[in-house]
Amino acid sequence: MIVEEFKQSLKMPEVEELLDLFFYRPIAFLFVKAVYRWRITPNQITIVSGLFGLLAAWCFSRSTSFLAWGALFYAVANILDCSDGQLARLQGSGTQFGRIIDGMTDYVATIAIFIGLGIGFSGSGESRWLLVILAGISSAVHAFFFDRHQSEFMSVLRGEHHPPFREREQYEDHIRGVTVSRRSVLTASLLRLYVAYLKIQEQVYQTRRERSFDPDSYRKRNLRMIRFWSFLGPTTNRSLLIVCALSSRPDVYLWLIILAGNLWLIICLLYQRRIYGELLQEA
Repeated sequence: MIVEEFKQSLKMPEVEELLDLFFYRPIAFLFVKAVYRWRITPNQITIVSGLFGLLAAWCFSRSTSFLAWGALFYAVANILDCSDGQLARLQGSGTQFGRIIDGMTDYVATIAIFIGLGIGFSGSGESRWLLVILAGISSAVHAFFFDRHQSEFMSVLRGEHHPPFREREQYEDHIRGVTVSRRSVLTASLLRLYVAYLKIQEQVYQTRRERSFDPDSYRKRNLRMIRFWSFLGPTTNRSLLIVCALSSRPDVYLWLIILAGNLWLIICLLYQRRIYGELLQEA
């Protein structure tokens, strides 16, 4: 029973990052089970997760003696980031607005983390802002591609064609239906930001808009590929920083993201292109 509940709390086991699947999400699931009957909403957990992320960023901006605390707070932030979605899936309380709040909170916390690292380096007499900026941009690009392929994998297997195009249309319909009020203005603004993000994905993948893949063939050829993409996911990224911070070497984290991360991205793009070619030949 408990195992089945845990599975129900996941997006789809095949697309989960390994560290999420075997470490963060099990811990998050225990937390969810503990608060399940309380009057706690997924959005409230999202906000608390973001606060822990900001607290981690503040620690990274201080002296090296705070790095371990920053690593701890960032680990808690990631566990809570897993918890909000798991709670929403178990409760059936997920909303479009909640998904956007989750994404925006992640972006704000991540930006704060890199700013904190830059300030921390400067405070110790090392100016590494260029390195921090390059790593921050690289991290965002990695998350973009992972998010795109994760979404595509789930959509194709569920028989939903042409993501993120259908999703964008749904959000645009929701924006048109929002009534005028202070809260709705904020909601509509966040929805428009997310739609803009989906449009960027749409432009990147425009050439595949009219292609439909057979779910069985797609799954067979992309099962290993989606696992490769997962190593560029946010949890892997955060865990690298946590380990490097505990080792008092956040600079190593920056180099890993820029060099190893971007090399892995190129390998994934080339491998994925080959897989698409094989799928088109089968069609």
